[in-house]
Amino acid sequence: MMEQKNENEFLMLKNYSVFLIDLGLNISFSDQNNNEIKLIKKKKMLKTVKDVDDHVKDWQNKNNYDLISRNNNNSSKNIIFLSEKNNFINLDHSQQNQPELLKKMFASIGQSLDDFFIINIDLLKMRENHKEKINTVLKFYFTILNPVTFIDMSSEDLDKFFEVFKYNSNFSYFKIPSISQIIKNQNLKRDAWLQLKLIKAKLNGL
Repeated sequence: MMEQKNENEFLMLKNYSVFLIDLGLNISFSDQNNNEIKLIKKKKMLKTVKDVDDHVKDWQNKNNYDLISRNNNNSSKNIIFLSEKNNFINLDHSQQNQPELLKKMFASIGQSLDDFFIINIDLLKMRENHKEKINTVLKFYFTILNPVTFIDMSSEDLDKFFEVFKYNSNFSYFKIPSISQIIKNQNLKRDAWLQLKLIKAKLNGL
């Protein structure tokens, strides 16, 4: 009888372990497992842009990272995605330290950068083990905002890391060379201008 009870308990534990694996959690009953559960619960609480911003800030502070930065716009449905060094484009002080070229590009189509939701990923600081976390953060931003336009000004190297196209299939997508690429290769200004004119037409039609 005791053997049967032990066997049943073993099967219950085994089934629970399989359940945890299906959830992507550790099967060991440890502090790490508890932290994973807390993380899942916390993710479910990320309902607003501010929630996500606070989550990113907390994650970066705890790990001494400086990968993701944002401007102060919390509601625009027009997203600009960058991949510049954070000491080159400091979105926390957007009026003080944004590349003049970026401002001029959007001013040329009658747009202020303050009217866009801007995300910057510092590619040089990013490591392979950051990919999943950053993808999760981007997914939350896209899900909450449900953007109508997505302006991709990231480098080609960054494109292969992220899966933003899975988060919303309804936005209009525009690909513009990154600011760093344009500065290095002035011939790219023509490509950028062609896309900016399309963006202007799209935004004027909203």
